[in-house]
Parts: sequence; C-alpha cells; structure tokens
Amino acid sequence: MNVLVNEEAASIGRAIAQIVRGDGWLEAKASAVLVDAIAEWLGRDAVQTVGFFANGTGPVEVVARIGNYYITGHGIESESDVTVNCCERHRARFSQSRVDDYDIKSANSRFNWGTPLTQRAADRLAGLLKEEVDPEVALMVLGF
Repeated sequence: MNVLVNEEAASIGRAIAQIVRGDGWLEAKASAVLVDAIAEWLGRDAVQTVGFFANGTGPVEVVARIGNYYITGHGIESESDVTVNCCERHRARFSQSRVDDYDIKSANSRFNWGTPLTQRAADRLAGLLKEEVDPEVALMVLGF
C-alpha cells in the first residue's frame, strides 16, 4: 500500500509507462504530415495549424483548424472537445495543457518537418483527399 501512494514510486511508474508506450514522436510526425496534407487539400489560407501543448511543455501533436472544427488523426472534433480529447490521448492534465497557434516550420525535433519523405507522404495524402472530396464542398460542410 505504501508503494501505491508514494509519489516517487508513482513518478517512476509514469516514466516506465512513457518508455513502454513510446514518446509520441511517431504520432507527432504523423500529425504534422496530416495537417500539411489538409492545408494542401483545402488551401493554406483556410487551414490554421494548431498545436496541443501538453502539461506545459512544447507541442506534442498538431491539428488542422478549419472554422470551428479541428481535424486530427482521430477524426473531426469540435472546438469544445479538442482539448479534452488531446488530454486523454496524451495522458495530460487539462489544467496544464492548452491548444494554441503553432508554426509547423519552427524548430521542434518532434515534428522533423521538411524532409523529402514527409513531404511525399503529405503530397500523396492531399492527392487522395482531392480525389475523394471536393475541397469547396468540404469547406462548406466545415463552415469556412
């Protein structure tokens, strides 16, 4: 019982869980590819890149904001749900986390944006999105 309530033991457990679960770098890079593809699909002027800053740290995920909706790798979320859902995904405290504007090209090793591989992936995804859904229709549905 003492181990369960001990704060030091709890922090060690969280560190081990972080190592086992991964540090989120793959997910963060995938979110950057998704946002860039959406921006290419709908137009860069229609899409705002927003970062999720977990527990007071730098962004761990980026999402595309179009009007009052956010497109993430997990679907389309409303403005009122995106912070709650990101906190659940990243096991972050709501009171210490926020969603805020983010420049994807700024220096951040989590996103490693601008490599030929990431650009090819974003271009291919944008092409698929354009083939399946007309950008003007998507913008209308999203309220932009």
